[in-house]
Amino acid sequence: MILVIGEILFDLFVNNKKLGGAPFNFAFHLKKLGFPVRFVSRVGKDALGREILYFLKQHQFDLSDIQIDPDHDTGTVKVTMSHEGHAFTITPDTAWAHLAFDRGLSTLLQQSCDLLYFGSLIQHSKKGTALIQKVMSQKQSGTTVFCDLNLRPGFYGPAVIKAALRASDILKLSREEWLEISDIRISETLNRETMGPFMTAHDLELIILTMGSLGSQWITREKSHSCPPLSLKKVVDTVGAGDAYAAISVAGWLKKLPIDTIMNLASEFAGHICGIKGALPEDERIYNDVRQRIQKR
Repeated sequence: MILVIGEILFDLFVNNKKLGGAPFNFAFHLKKLGFPVRFVSRVGKDALGREILYFLKQHQFDLSDIQIDPDHDTGTVKVTMSHEGHAFTITPDTAWAHLAFDRGLSTLLQQSCDLLYFGSLIQHSKKGTALIQKVMSQKQSGTTVFCDLNLRPGFYGPAVIKAALRASDILKLSREEWLEISDIRISETLNRETMGPFMTAHDLELIILTMGSLGSQWITREKSHSCPPLSLKKVVDTVGAGDAYAAISVAGWLKKLPIDTIMNLASEFAGHICGIKGALPEDERIYNDVRQRIQKR
């Protein structure tokens, strides 16, 4: 089982809305690739919340993992597009920020779990930090913890970063986020010697670094690996591209594919997501080739 904990919300574009939230995007991709996924989140008792529950049911997610909040609205994020990319304005104090440690989550943590995913966004409040700390204290030993560091203005501080690093075995982050948390500068390539002290200090098994026009890098305790950027034919928007990269990374990691193979697959799939509106594809044929290439190993 892959256990994913965190926000599900609507990304609000100028003319439409798309379902999103980094943890949910990650969970959705892995489920479509055939992995057993449980996704734990919280929505409001409102029209948007009902729309989310209907979508989840249509895609065979377990609705018992979704908490219903009678007091807070379902989460939304305003997405602003520009020639430099996109920016997010997160609606504060919505349902996902009040995700609680309930009996259902406790029961899931007692089950065998290959990987536990959380993002830094859920930890922006004391309540969220306490939730993740309790999850970490009750997870089964041997469970790999994957943290996607999503640093959004107004929703993180030094304590959030410290807590995320402390909990992680695998840390995924962007170039901008790396510059935020580390004094180590990025050139074309970060090497094992440069990253070693940082990984040792935080007891990290793997760092996955996405760097836009510089491609991506994986740094393990033994070696660093680099993947050049793809030449994209069409970019509609880049919303969810990092989540797509993270999902394929985990799929390949769990299937024990060679790292260079995983990186190429992850880059290709993230490129496909850049060619659609929003983070989730409506045409699920996009998964067929990736599924075959991952599962045949």
